[in-house]
Amino acid sequence: MNMTRRDFCLAAAAASVCGGRGATALPGGGKKRWYRGMLHMHTHWSDGRALPEQAVAAYRNAGYDFISISDHNRFQDDPDKWMAVGNGTEKGWPPKVVHPDCFKAYVERFGRGKVRERDGKTEVRLATYPELKQMFEVPGKFLMLPGVEITTDAKATGVTYAMHMNVIGIDDVIERAKKAGLIEPLPKHTVASAIRETREMSEALARKRGNPPFFCMVNHPNWLYYDVFAQDIIDNPEIRYFEVCNNGSEWPVPEELDGEWYHDSLWDAVLAYRLTHGQQMLYGLGTDDAHFYPDTGLAYSAFGDGYIMVRAEELTQKSLLEAIHRGDFYAASEQDLEDVSFDRASGTLKVSVPATPGVAFKIRFISTKKGAPLDPVRYVEIPPTKEHLNRARKVPVYDARIGATVKLVEGKKGDRLEASYTLAADDLYVRARVESDAPTKFKRKRCLHPAHHTAWTQPYARAN
Repeated sequence: MNMTRRDFCLAAAAASVCGGRGATALPGGGKKRWYRGMLHMHTHWSDGRALPEQAVAAYRNAGYDFISISDHNRFQDDPDKWMAVGNGTEKGWPPKVVHPDCFKAYVERFGRGKVRERDGKTEVRLATYPELKQMFEVPGKFLMLPGVEITTDAKATGVTYAMHMNVIGIDDVIERAKKAGLIEPLPKHTVASAIRETREMSEALARKRGNPPFFCMVNHPNWLYYDVFAQDIIDNPEIRYFEVCNNGSEWPVPEELDGEWYHDSLWDAVLAYRLTHGQQMLYGLGTDDAHFYPDTGLAYSAFGDGYIMVRAEELTQKSLLEAIHRGDFYAASEQDLEDVSFDRASGTLKVSVPATPGVAFKIRFISTKKGAPLDPVRYVEIPPTKEHLNRARKVPVYDARIGATVKLVEGKKGDRLEASYTLAADDLYVRARVESDAPTKFKRKRCLHPAHHTAWTQPYARAN
């Protein structure tokens, strides 16, 4: 699809705001590049407040290199899916009609080619995944990956716990979810068993679809409506990915917890257990979990701030997912890194952050020592409220030695910052978190959205 003058202007403006979003050459050259991607976003195929073209265009115009639409229990493959245009405020969940302001913006940008009048109502047809690929993909410049968010309610304990997982890379939906609504009740499942079955069904579906490269990730472990605890992921050692940063989900953070970094606590609890037992790493992703978008006529937030940067040889599904599988990527909330490298022989992790005028950075190296206690030391109870489904929640808190800071390097405002850490003999792993003093664009109450620009490297360990 050729870029219009309006697209070009939007892309240029987005690049200036986002610091030049898009593929970035590595220091010193080389074949691999950093590619920016969004792997959690929604459209009117489920509960997003944008038509598919609007959602894809928003990220392409913001300079992203690849995206995956991950609608709830739905893949965009029905060529006859129509949605009526409403005449006022939306009601209920998910939205049953397209907001008139959103429709107006859609027609101005994309025309009336998918619009019809039927029974006195204006309807718009939802674009399919193949149509979106044809419209927006440009080889080597912009890529769309197939995706679905599997959303369930696990009820085996007598209490409802929602469990959400993204399946990225498969152009279909597992049969169990395909037969359900946007939320599928699983009366015989716990959160851990729902995670396990979803992964197993996704693997079976991938085999049926010709074994495309794909992966499953556990979404927003903490959210208003449920918790996926560290133990649920520990009980699923095959799960390798989770959202360390989901900027679209809210959580009632109690004062007793360091809410901004609670996902880090879960991450380190799982890593400590896995590395102690010789299991594989857990990798963290950053996402927007976007439901609202620019250029739709509607207010939006949590757009363009949570993402991953993947170091790959080329912009293809195979190359990107191979890099993700080997952990060659980092998670971010509005914070790009210059480079990340790990020497497995020496056990040295090196991180560099580009200079930003008026901004200072900290590089925090995080590890857990061998022999640290792996079980929770206490639980913090969050009282029940109406919006929390009228039930109390007991959040596990781990020993301070789980995910401890082993080195902190602070820079000066306006300076580039580089730091390294070499694994000690008793370190199970090391990962780094880059913390900026620049405030994030969006900050809402009771939200795990970081207050400042932040980036997370993946964890690393010495070669066996």
